[in-house]
Amino acid sequence: MSSTRCFLGNDAALMNRPRNRGPTKMSEKRLRNIAVWYCERYLVSRQKLADHLRKRLYRDVRDAEERAGLEEMIPKIVADFMELGLVNDREAASARLRTALRSGYASKAAVTVAARGAMVDRETVQAELDVALIEALPELEEPDIDDRSGEKAQAVLALKRGRRGPFRSRGQDEKTRRRDAGWLQRRGFRMEAVRDALDIDPMEE
Repeated sequence: MSSTRCFLGNDAALMNRPRNRGPTKMSEKRLRNIAVWYCERYLVSRQKLADHLRKRLYRDVRDAEERAGLEEMIPKIVADFMELGLVNDREAASARLRTALRSGYASKAAVTVAARGAMVDRETVQAELDVALIEALPELEEPDIDDRSGEKAQAVLALKRGRRGPFRSRGQDEKTRRRDAGWLQRRGFRMEAVRDALDIDPMEE
């Protein structure tokens, strides 16, 4: 009797188990839901959202004709999301720019990185630079990216935040100096600013 109950109980459990319904068919509604999910999590530009939706189509829709038909809906979806304020090129550019500056990039390099990451033109990013510098690097009193001393100050701050160069806990030697010089150069700092930043006395900063 107990074995019968056990069998029936297992059978009932199998019947109540959620069924695997397989992949959801792509549609305009699903594309819009994907866009909502994406915009709720990130600050995105028009091109970034369109690119994300196209990538999802190429991943989830194998039929070329069906994919092409759905791809034609993307501009309208993006336009609708812009009207709702969920997509904003300027805000996306500013967010990417602040992130790049906090990561230790020189100003001009940060503009390039942000433009590429946000998928907007350089002019849109450049227009946000002055405010982004103040917000991302408040330690800089009057950042001047075109002045050698201003670039040096930004490089020093990058080293200080990254605990590199003269701010290393064990100090710097020839090996770490070369490594940190390369780190700054890869972030767009000119050699003069790199040398000046690595030569500062950390006790004076």
